[in-house]
Amino acid sequence: MNNAYNATPILEKLPLQIEALTAYEDNLVVGTRQGHLLMYAVTETSQGRWDVSLLCSNKNFSRKPISQVQVVPEHQIIVSLSDGVISVHDLTVFNLPLLLTMPQTRGATAFDLDIKHQVSLTGETVATVRMAVAVKRRLQLYYWKARKFHNLREDIALPDSPRTITWCKEAIAIAYKHDYWLVQVCQNIPAKKFYARKLTGVQKELISTGKSQDPLLLGVPEEGVLVLAHDKETVIMDSDGNAKFEHTLKWGETPVGMAYDKPFLISLLGKSVEVKTPEPNIDVQSIYMDKPKLVAVANSKKGVNPVYVASISHIWRLHRCQAVSHVNELVKQEKFSLALKLLEVLKEPKEVKEQMVLHVKHMQAFYFFQHKQFKDSMNLFLEVNRDSELAFVIGLFPKMVPEEFRFQINLPGRVPSLSSSETESAIQELIHFLLEMKRRYINRMIDVDEGSDCNITHVSSSSGSGKAATSLKEKIQVIDTTLLRCYIETNNNTLVESLVRMPETRVSLQEGERLLRKNEKFSELVYFYRSRGHHKRALQLLQRHSDNPESVLYGHDHTICYLQNLGPEYIDLIGEYSEWVLKSHPKDALRIFIGDRACSGEVESLPRQRVLSILRRHDQQLVMEYLEHVIWEWEDTNPIIHNELIMQYHRIITSPYASSDPVNIEQEKKKKEETRNRLMLFLNESKYFTPASLLAHFNSDLLHRERTVLLGRLGKHQQALTIYTMILGDIGKALEYCHKHYTPQGNGSEVYLILLKMIVTSSETPGSSPSKLKTQKIVETALNILQNYLHCIDLSQALKILPDEVKLQVLQPFIHTSLSYTGAICRKKQIFRGLTQSLKLQASKDVVACQSRKITLSEVTSCAVCRRRFTKHTAFALYPNGDIVHFSCQGQR
Repeated sequence: MNNAYNATPILEKLPLQIEALTAYEDNLVVGTRQGHLLMYAVTETSQGRWDVSLLCSNKNFSRKPISQVQVVPEHQIIVSLSDGVISVHDLTVFNLPLLLTMPQTRGATAFDLDIKHQVSLTGETVATVRMAVAVKRRLQLYYWKARKFHNLREDIALPDSPRTITWCKEAIAIAYKHDYWLVQVCQNIPAKKFYARKLTGVQKELISTGKSQDPLLLGVPEEGVLVLAHDKETVIMDSDGNAKFEHTLKWGETPVGMAYDKPFLISLLGKSVEVKTPEPNIDVQSIYMDKPKLVAVANSKKGVNPVYVASISHIWRLHRCQAVSHVNELVKQEKFSLALKLLEVLKEPKEVKEQMVLHVKHMQAFYFFQHKQFKDSMNLFLEVNRDSELAFVIGLFPKMVPEEFRFQINLPGRVPSLSSSETESAIQELIHFLLEMKRRYINRMIDVDEGSDCNITHVSSSSGSGKAATSLKEKIQVIDTTLLRCYIETNNNTLVESLVRMPETRVSLQEGERLLRKNEKFSELVYFYRSRGHHKRALQLLQRHSDNPESVLYGHDHTICYLQNLGPEYIDLIGEYSEWVLKSHPKDALRIFIGDRACSGEVESLPRQRVLSILRRHDQQLVMEYLEHVIWEWEDTNPIIHNELIMQYHRIITSPYASSDPVNIEQEKKKKEETRNRLMLFLNESKYFTPASLLAHFNSDLLHRERTVLLGRLGKHQQALTIYTMILGDIGKALEYCHKHYTPQGNGSEVYLILLKMIVTSSETPGSSPSKLKTQKIVETALNILQNYLHCIDLSQALKILPDEVKLQVLQPFIHTSLSYTGAICRKKQIFRGLTQSLKLQASKDVVACQSRKITLSEVTSCAVCRRRFTKHTAFALYPNGDIVHFSCQGQR
C-alpha cells in the first residue's frame, strides 16, 4: 500500500459527545449530543503542525442533539437538523443567532443541500441552494432566496421513511431500512434557473441495503455518481441509477461512514480508516483509528481539501502526503492509473503538472511494452507526443538501431524476449507509431515554413525557423530509415519499394544502401538511388548485374528503362551508359531514345542533335530509324532533322555495294529501291526541309526524279521540266509535275507553257534522238496539252511557240474555246464591278442618314449602363436602338 494521507489528532478527549461534523475552507464545525455547536479554525504552522483555535461556542444552539449540520459559506448560513426540525443560523454574527426555524419540517429524519455555482447576466458567480428534507414518508424540496427557504414544488410521497438522503445532479438518492431508491426531481437538462426546469418526481428502486440497520450512501455531484453501501461492499452508480463500473469495492468490514476526496474514496471502519480508488480499484491505505464514525471533506480554495475524521470524543485531520513523492512511489509500484488520477487534483504549476503526467504515461507505455501489450504501448507513446519518445520507442527494438549506436540505448527496464509472431506484431505497431509521428512532424514543418514566411524580415526569427526545420528533417530521416528496417524485417517488399521510390523519402543514404545491399534487394536499391538523384550509382549497379543470370537485374532492359526516364538534363549520362547497350543490343538500344509502351519516359524531350551524335558512333541505320520516328511519330518540324533524314536516304542509295556476291547484290538492290521509294514519299510529304542546301547533293544520274522535286520546291520549273522531257523523256510525269505546281498567279502560272515550249523545242535540241520525238508526234502532244489544259495556258504565248507548220484550221477550236473562256471571265468581272458599285452607293446613303440624325443631350439624360448623367465634355456612343452611353461604358454592355 501507499501513504496517501497522514493522520494527525487535532482535538482529543472532548467533554462533549460529537454527533455531527462539517467543514469549509479552514473552519471545522462540530455538533454535539448536548446541543452545543463548536466552530474551530484549523491552520498549519511553520513547523508543519496544526494550530486549532475555537472561533465560536454556542451552548444554546439547540436543546436536543444536533443530528446533522451543513454550512453554506456563500450565503453565510448554517443549516442544522435537531429535534426533527430544520433550523437556519446566521454565520456573520459571532454567537450564530437563529435566522429561522422551519416548523413545516417537523418530524424530519435527514436533509441534504445542493449548491450550484452559476454565472449571472452581470458576470457575477452566484450560488444557488436547493434543500431536500425527508419528513416521515414525504420528501420536501426548497430553494434559498432572500434569506429564507421557499417551496420548490409540492411534496413527493415516499413508500417508507428515509434514513438518509443525498443529492446527485437532478436526482435524490434515498436510503430506506432495506433498500435504496432514486427520485428524479427535475429533467436532467441544463437551464439558466434551477427552479425553471420541469419537475418530474419519478422514483426508481436501486439495490438492497444489506444486513446493516444503518444504511449508508454518499453523493458526489461533481463526479455525477452515487456511492451505496451494501454490507462489506460498495456499489457506485451514476445519477440515472445505472452501475458505473462492473466491479464493486470490498472493505474489511461494514463501513459506518464515507467521503470522497478526489481521487480517493475514504471509508470509516470499526478500528481503521481505509482509502481506495474506485477506478482503477486499488487499495491505497489503511490508517488505524479508534472507533471513527464521522468524516467531512471541506472545499478549499487553496487547492488541498482538508479531511476530518471524528469519533465520539476525538477529531483527526487527514492531510495529503507530498504529491510528487507519492506519484513517484506509485510509478515504481506500477500503479500508473492511480498516479494519473492523483495528478488530476495536483495543485502545481501547469508546466510542472504536464511534465509529470507525460512522465507517468511514458512509464506506463513502457510497462505495456514489457507485458507485450504493443498496441496500447504505442498509442500511449503517441499520446505523450514528445520528441524524445521517438528515439526511446525505436530503442525498444534493438534490431532497428545501428550496431554502433546500440550501446547508447538507456531503458528504465529490461525489454522482453519475443517470439517470431510477437516480434512481427510489435513491428506492425511500431510502423503505425512511426507513420503517425511522421505525419505530425510534416505538419510541424509546414507550420514552421509558414511562420518563416511571415517573419521573413526578422533575421532572428528566420534563423530560428531554419534550425527548427532542420531538426524536423533529421527526425523524419530517422523515421524513414527505421520504417525501411521494419519493412525489410517483415519481408514486405511492396512497402519497401513504395518507400524507396518516393522522391520525398528521407531515408539515410548510407544506411539505406547498406540495408538494401545486405538483404540483396537490388531492384529496390535502384529505385532508392533514383529517388535520391544518384543515377550514376544506379546505372553502375545495373551494368554489373546485367551479366548475372541469377540477379533480378539480369539483362539490358532494366538499363534501357532507367535511361528512358532520366530526361534531357542527364544527356551526358545517357550517352555514357547507353554505350554498352548499343554495342551488345543495338536494335533494343534504340528504345532508349524513342521510348516504348513498357517505359514511357522523357525521351521526346532529349536534345536530338546530341542523340544523333551518340547514334552515329555506332550504327547509321539506327540514325535513320531514329529520324523517321522523330518526324513521323513526334511530328518534328525542324528543317535540320528533315535534311538529315534525306541525307541518310541519299547515303544508302548512292553507297556502293558492299559485296560482289550476286545474292547480296540483289538484296542490296532491293533495299536501295525501298529506300528510294521512302525518299520520294518523304520529299513529296515533307514541307520543312531546305531544298537549296540539298540540291547540290543530288547531281547523280540515279536521282533525277528526286532532283526535280527539289527544283520544284525552289520554283525552278524549267530545269525540272527539262529533266522530265530531255533526260527522262517522261511526258506523263512532266504533266503530273505541272498539275502539282500550277498556280493561277505567280511563278507557277506558266508551268504548262514551259512544258509546251520544252516539247516543241525538243526536236531542235542538239543530240536529241529523232526516233523518239518526231515532229508530228510533238505537234500532237502539244495539241493534246492545249486541249486538256487550255484554261491554264496563255493562248497568245502558245501560238508563238507552236511550229509554223501547224495549220490555222487545226487551231481554230482552241482559239474559239479560249475566246469564249476569256469572254466569260470578262463578263464575271463586269458583273462583280457593278455589284460592288451598288454596295458602295448603298453604304454612302446609310452614312448620310446616320450623320443627319439629331441627338439631344440634356441635364437629365443619363447613361444606359452606369445611370450617371452626361457632363459638358463627356464623350458618348449611340447604339442602333437609341440608347446613349458613355464612351468608356460601351464595352460593359
